[in-house]
Amino acid sequence: MKNETHSEPITHPSKTKQIVTLCQESTSLWDPISESYLNGDRRAEAIHEEVEEIHKPLGEDIKNRLTGNDCHLLRFVELVKNPFNSGRFPSWFWIDFHYKEDSNGDEIKYDKMGSFDNGAHVFRIWFTSKGVGIGVKPGLNKNHRTREKLINELPERYPDLKPLSTKYESNHDLHLTGINGRFNRYFAIWEPLGFKTDEAFLEAVDSAWSEIGPVLNKYRC
Repeated sequence: MKNETHSEPITHPSKTKQIVTLCQESTSLWDPISESYLNGDRRAEAIHEEVEEIHKPLGEDIKNRLTGNDCHLLRFVELVKNPFNSGRFPSWFWIDFHYKEDSNGDEIKYDKMGSFDNGAHVFRIWFTSKGVGIGVKPGLNKNHRTREKLINELPERYPDLKPLSTKYESNHDLHLTGINGRFNRYFAIWEPLGFKTDEAFLEAVDSAWSEIGPVLNKYRC
């Protein structure tokens, strides 16, 4: 009679935990004193590529999951691979969605640098080495037309996590960085170290969208 052995099923970390772990590794590679990768940038670049492989399908999962609030008009923003001028690759990542058009059918710009007073308000999932946020990144331009109206109608359980326009993300307790000279706000719930399962993450995204989606849809830009 053959001896039967039973092995535990192999479990893999959730996609959000994978990205947070990669953020942690990427952060550890950069030396802030010399402002360089002491062992070269090949691993940092490889980490960015690994995140990219998770980022796009996860973004598609979110887009396919969302319902209501004219979500068919949302644009999923692709990840940009280019390093900063310093040669450093990002050690934080976003999954961003914004409405493609306003109520008049005019195109809305993804205004990453806050150049326009009617740039998109963004539904953002923000990954850093400290965890994952789900919430709203209002338009960055200091004279944005609808930002204050949007902020005033957001639910209270989405506090402003106050990204810093700082050279080093470690200056912020959640490693959230902003753009110099812009209005940096991020109203979000935060999950330290990521979600245990992909389904738990998607359920949290569903819940957030049901609460803040109506406000984003009202004030698209």
